[in-house]
Amino acid sequence: MKTLLPLIAAAALFAGCERIEGQLNVTKAVKLENSRGNSRTIAVGTYTADIKANTKKKITLRLNNESDEKYEFNIPDGSIPTNGTFSYKSATVGQPVDLSGSVATNVTESGIGQTTESCQYQQPVQSCWPLPNGGMSCSTHMETRFGTRWIQYFDRTTSRDVGLSIAVANTNEEAAQFSGHNTTVERVVMNASQCR
Repeated sequence: MKTLLPLIAAAALFAGCERIEGQLNVTKAVKLENSRGNSRTIAVGTYTADIKANTKKKITLRLNNESDEKYEFNIPDGSIPTNGTFSYKSATVGQPVDLSGSVATNVTESGIGQTTESCQYQQPVQSCWPLPNGGMSCSTHMETRFGTRWIQYFDRTTSRDVGLSIAVANTNEEAAQFSGHNTTVERVVMNASQCR
């Protein structure tokens, strides 16, 4: 059995690239600039929406309506906390609104388990062919083979609740609020046998 360093996929922070599904509740018509640079007014109402941090410096709010429009908010690099609050003025986010919010993250880990899983490995294969003047010529190339391996693992579950408040620029007058939730599960492999 071959012991491996834990194969841990970094838990996606909100400032990563995960999408948070939720709802946008607009209590006062709010004007935003969409990703194409056009000014749009979002009417009072409740919208299915999601937010995504495409980079560590930008949050994108997407309304799941007929227009499927996207609105981008600039943020300082890596400044969204895993747990905690944040607040940025209109001049920072590049929109005619102020943006604030909160993130609550909970991480749990399962007990250690074991199983077998499918895998791939490379195997050298020799090919030979006759030469015109007699004799043989051979070469070796690698081919992909499919197999199984035994693994020892645990599952890490990350649950995240995100709230955003959109306010009229330079006031405390909230115009809209986004509330969303996301849960991801990653398998962390602690030990594994050779793939065969």
